[in-house]
Amino acid sequence: MGGVRKRGEFALRPLPIFSILGTMQPRFSELDKVRVVSEQFGEFGGYVIGSQFRDGRWIHKISISEDPKKPESFDNWIPEECLELTR
Repeated sequence: MGGVRKRGEFALRPLPIFSILGTMQPRFSELDKVRVVSEQFGEFGGYVIGSQFRDGRWIHKISISEDPKKPESFDNWIPEECLELTR
C-alpha cells in the first residue's frame, strides 16, 4: 500500500476485526446479578440467564429469583440500557 498515490486516489484502511467485535459484545454475562431500573419494567433484581442481539441492541433474559437455578423463577427480556450490575 505504500508508494506514490495519484491525484484522486485514496486507500481504504481495514478496521481491525477486534474493534468491530468489541462493540458487539454485551455488557453482561450469564449469571451476572443485575438490577432493572426502568419506569416501563419497574425496579427489581435478578440474574442474567440469556442474551440476544436484536434490532441493533442487546436484550437480556432476567430470572427473578434469589437462586437463578430454581424452576419457579419469573423470566423477562429486558434491554441492556435498563440494567445495572450489582454485587
